[in-house]
Amino acid sequence: MFRVLCLGYSVTELPGYVERANAHAEAEGRPVTFLRCGWGGHSLPTLACLIDEILDATPCDHVLLELFTGNVRYFDGATMRAYLDDILAATARRGLPVAFLNLHQGGVDYRAEPVAGLLAEYRALYGIPSLDIAAPVTAAGAGDITYLLKDGTHVTPAGAELYGTLVYSFLRAPPPGRAYIDWFRLLPGRFEALPLRALPGLTCGFESRRNGIPLQFLEVPQDGRAEIPLGRPRDVIGLLVTYGPQMGTLTVEDPATGRARAILAYDAFSYYTRSVFRSVRFPAARSLRIAQSADLPDIPLRKGEPDRGPRLGRVSHVFCRRRLGLAARAALLRHRLRRALRRAGLRLRGR
Repeated sequence: MFRVLCLGYSVTELPGYVERANAHAEAEGRPVTFLRCGWGGHSLPTLACLIDEILDATPCDHVLLELFTGNVRYFDGATMRAYLDDILAATARRGLPVAFLNLHQGGVDYRAEPVAGLLAEYRALYGIPSLDIAAPVTAAGAGDITYLLKDGTHVTPAGAELYGTLVYSFLRAPPPGRAYIDWFRLLPGRFEALPLRALPGLTCGFESRRNGIPLQFLEVPQDGRAEIPLGRPRDVIGLLVTYGPQMGTLTVEDPATGRARAILAYDAFSYYTRSVFRSVRFPAARSLRIAQSADLPDIPLRKGEPDRGPRLGRVSHVFCRRRLGLAARAALLRHRLRRALRRAGLRLRGR
């Protein structure tokens, strides 16, 4: 059986196109199965930091990357390409062919957005194929978008059928997607994910599983503190926390320097519990101190009544930027320079 990992965000996570693609494969008797790995509410930084855990948790033969959620369009081009480098380096090290999937996102001005050009560039530079569903859905007009999508992004039953049919047709005879591997397989991984369950002296009492990955969270009660040993100096760039009814403000501190950052782990959707990547910056930290405030968030929920009980903080991962050696930095610089030169060549040929 040929296994296609559909890696993306909420449209991939919710029932919809994955089921319909599998139904088409079953109806035709094709030996292909589509595996769901959706990270709704997340973005490129989460996937770049967790990509090795994700690929290790879900063995597959091909990866369909639905990476272009609405908020990535606020990234500058260099930042977006750097995160794509991290993800593609991980798939390349495993010899996995890839393709991009671009889905329609509500609120995006498709007359000026950068993703279509990026897809064309990656096809030209690296031979990565793509299925761009956003363009034809946009061209169909507002009436058809309402028929296919509930909010401009998430599918109705008709939208699930359309997306599933297109995805299955695109991958029923998997397109080529190996040409990129030699460009990316020697790139160093810029990030490492430290699951707190693996660190000494910590008890992670709250557990959930997402996409086959065990997320075990250290819990910090109201007015409590927890020390997270990092073992050696690490450049911390983020945490995986939960948002939810009992959450509030977490303070993250580097005890050695006294530098601290407050994180409000609560928003209008905190009537349910979900994991969220939060950016923090603590260079050369040997440990972190997490404290949970008693303050009640003053944010109206989209539905339901707020929990006015004691606050509770949860953290499952610390994300760090690796300190690369000279050879690794040289490989990264060489890769970016070659890309810049080839992009310049594409622009010259296009004149």
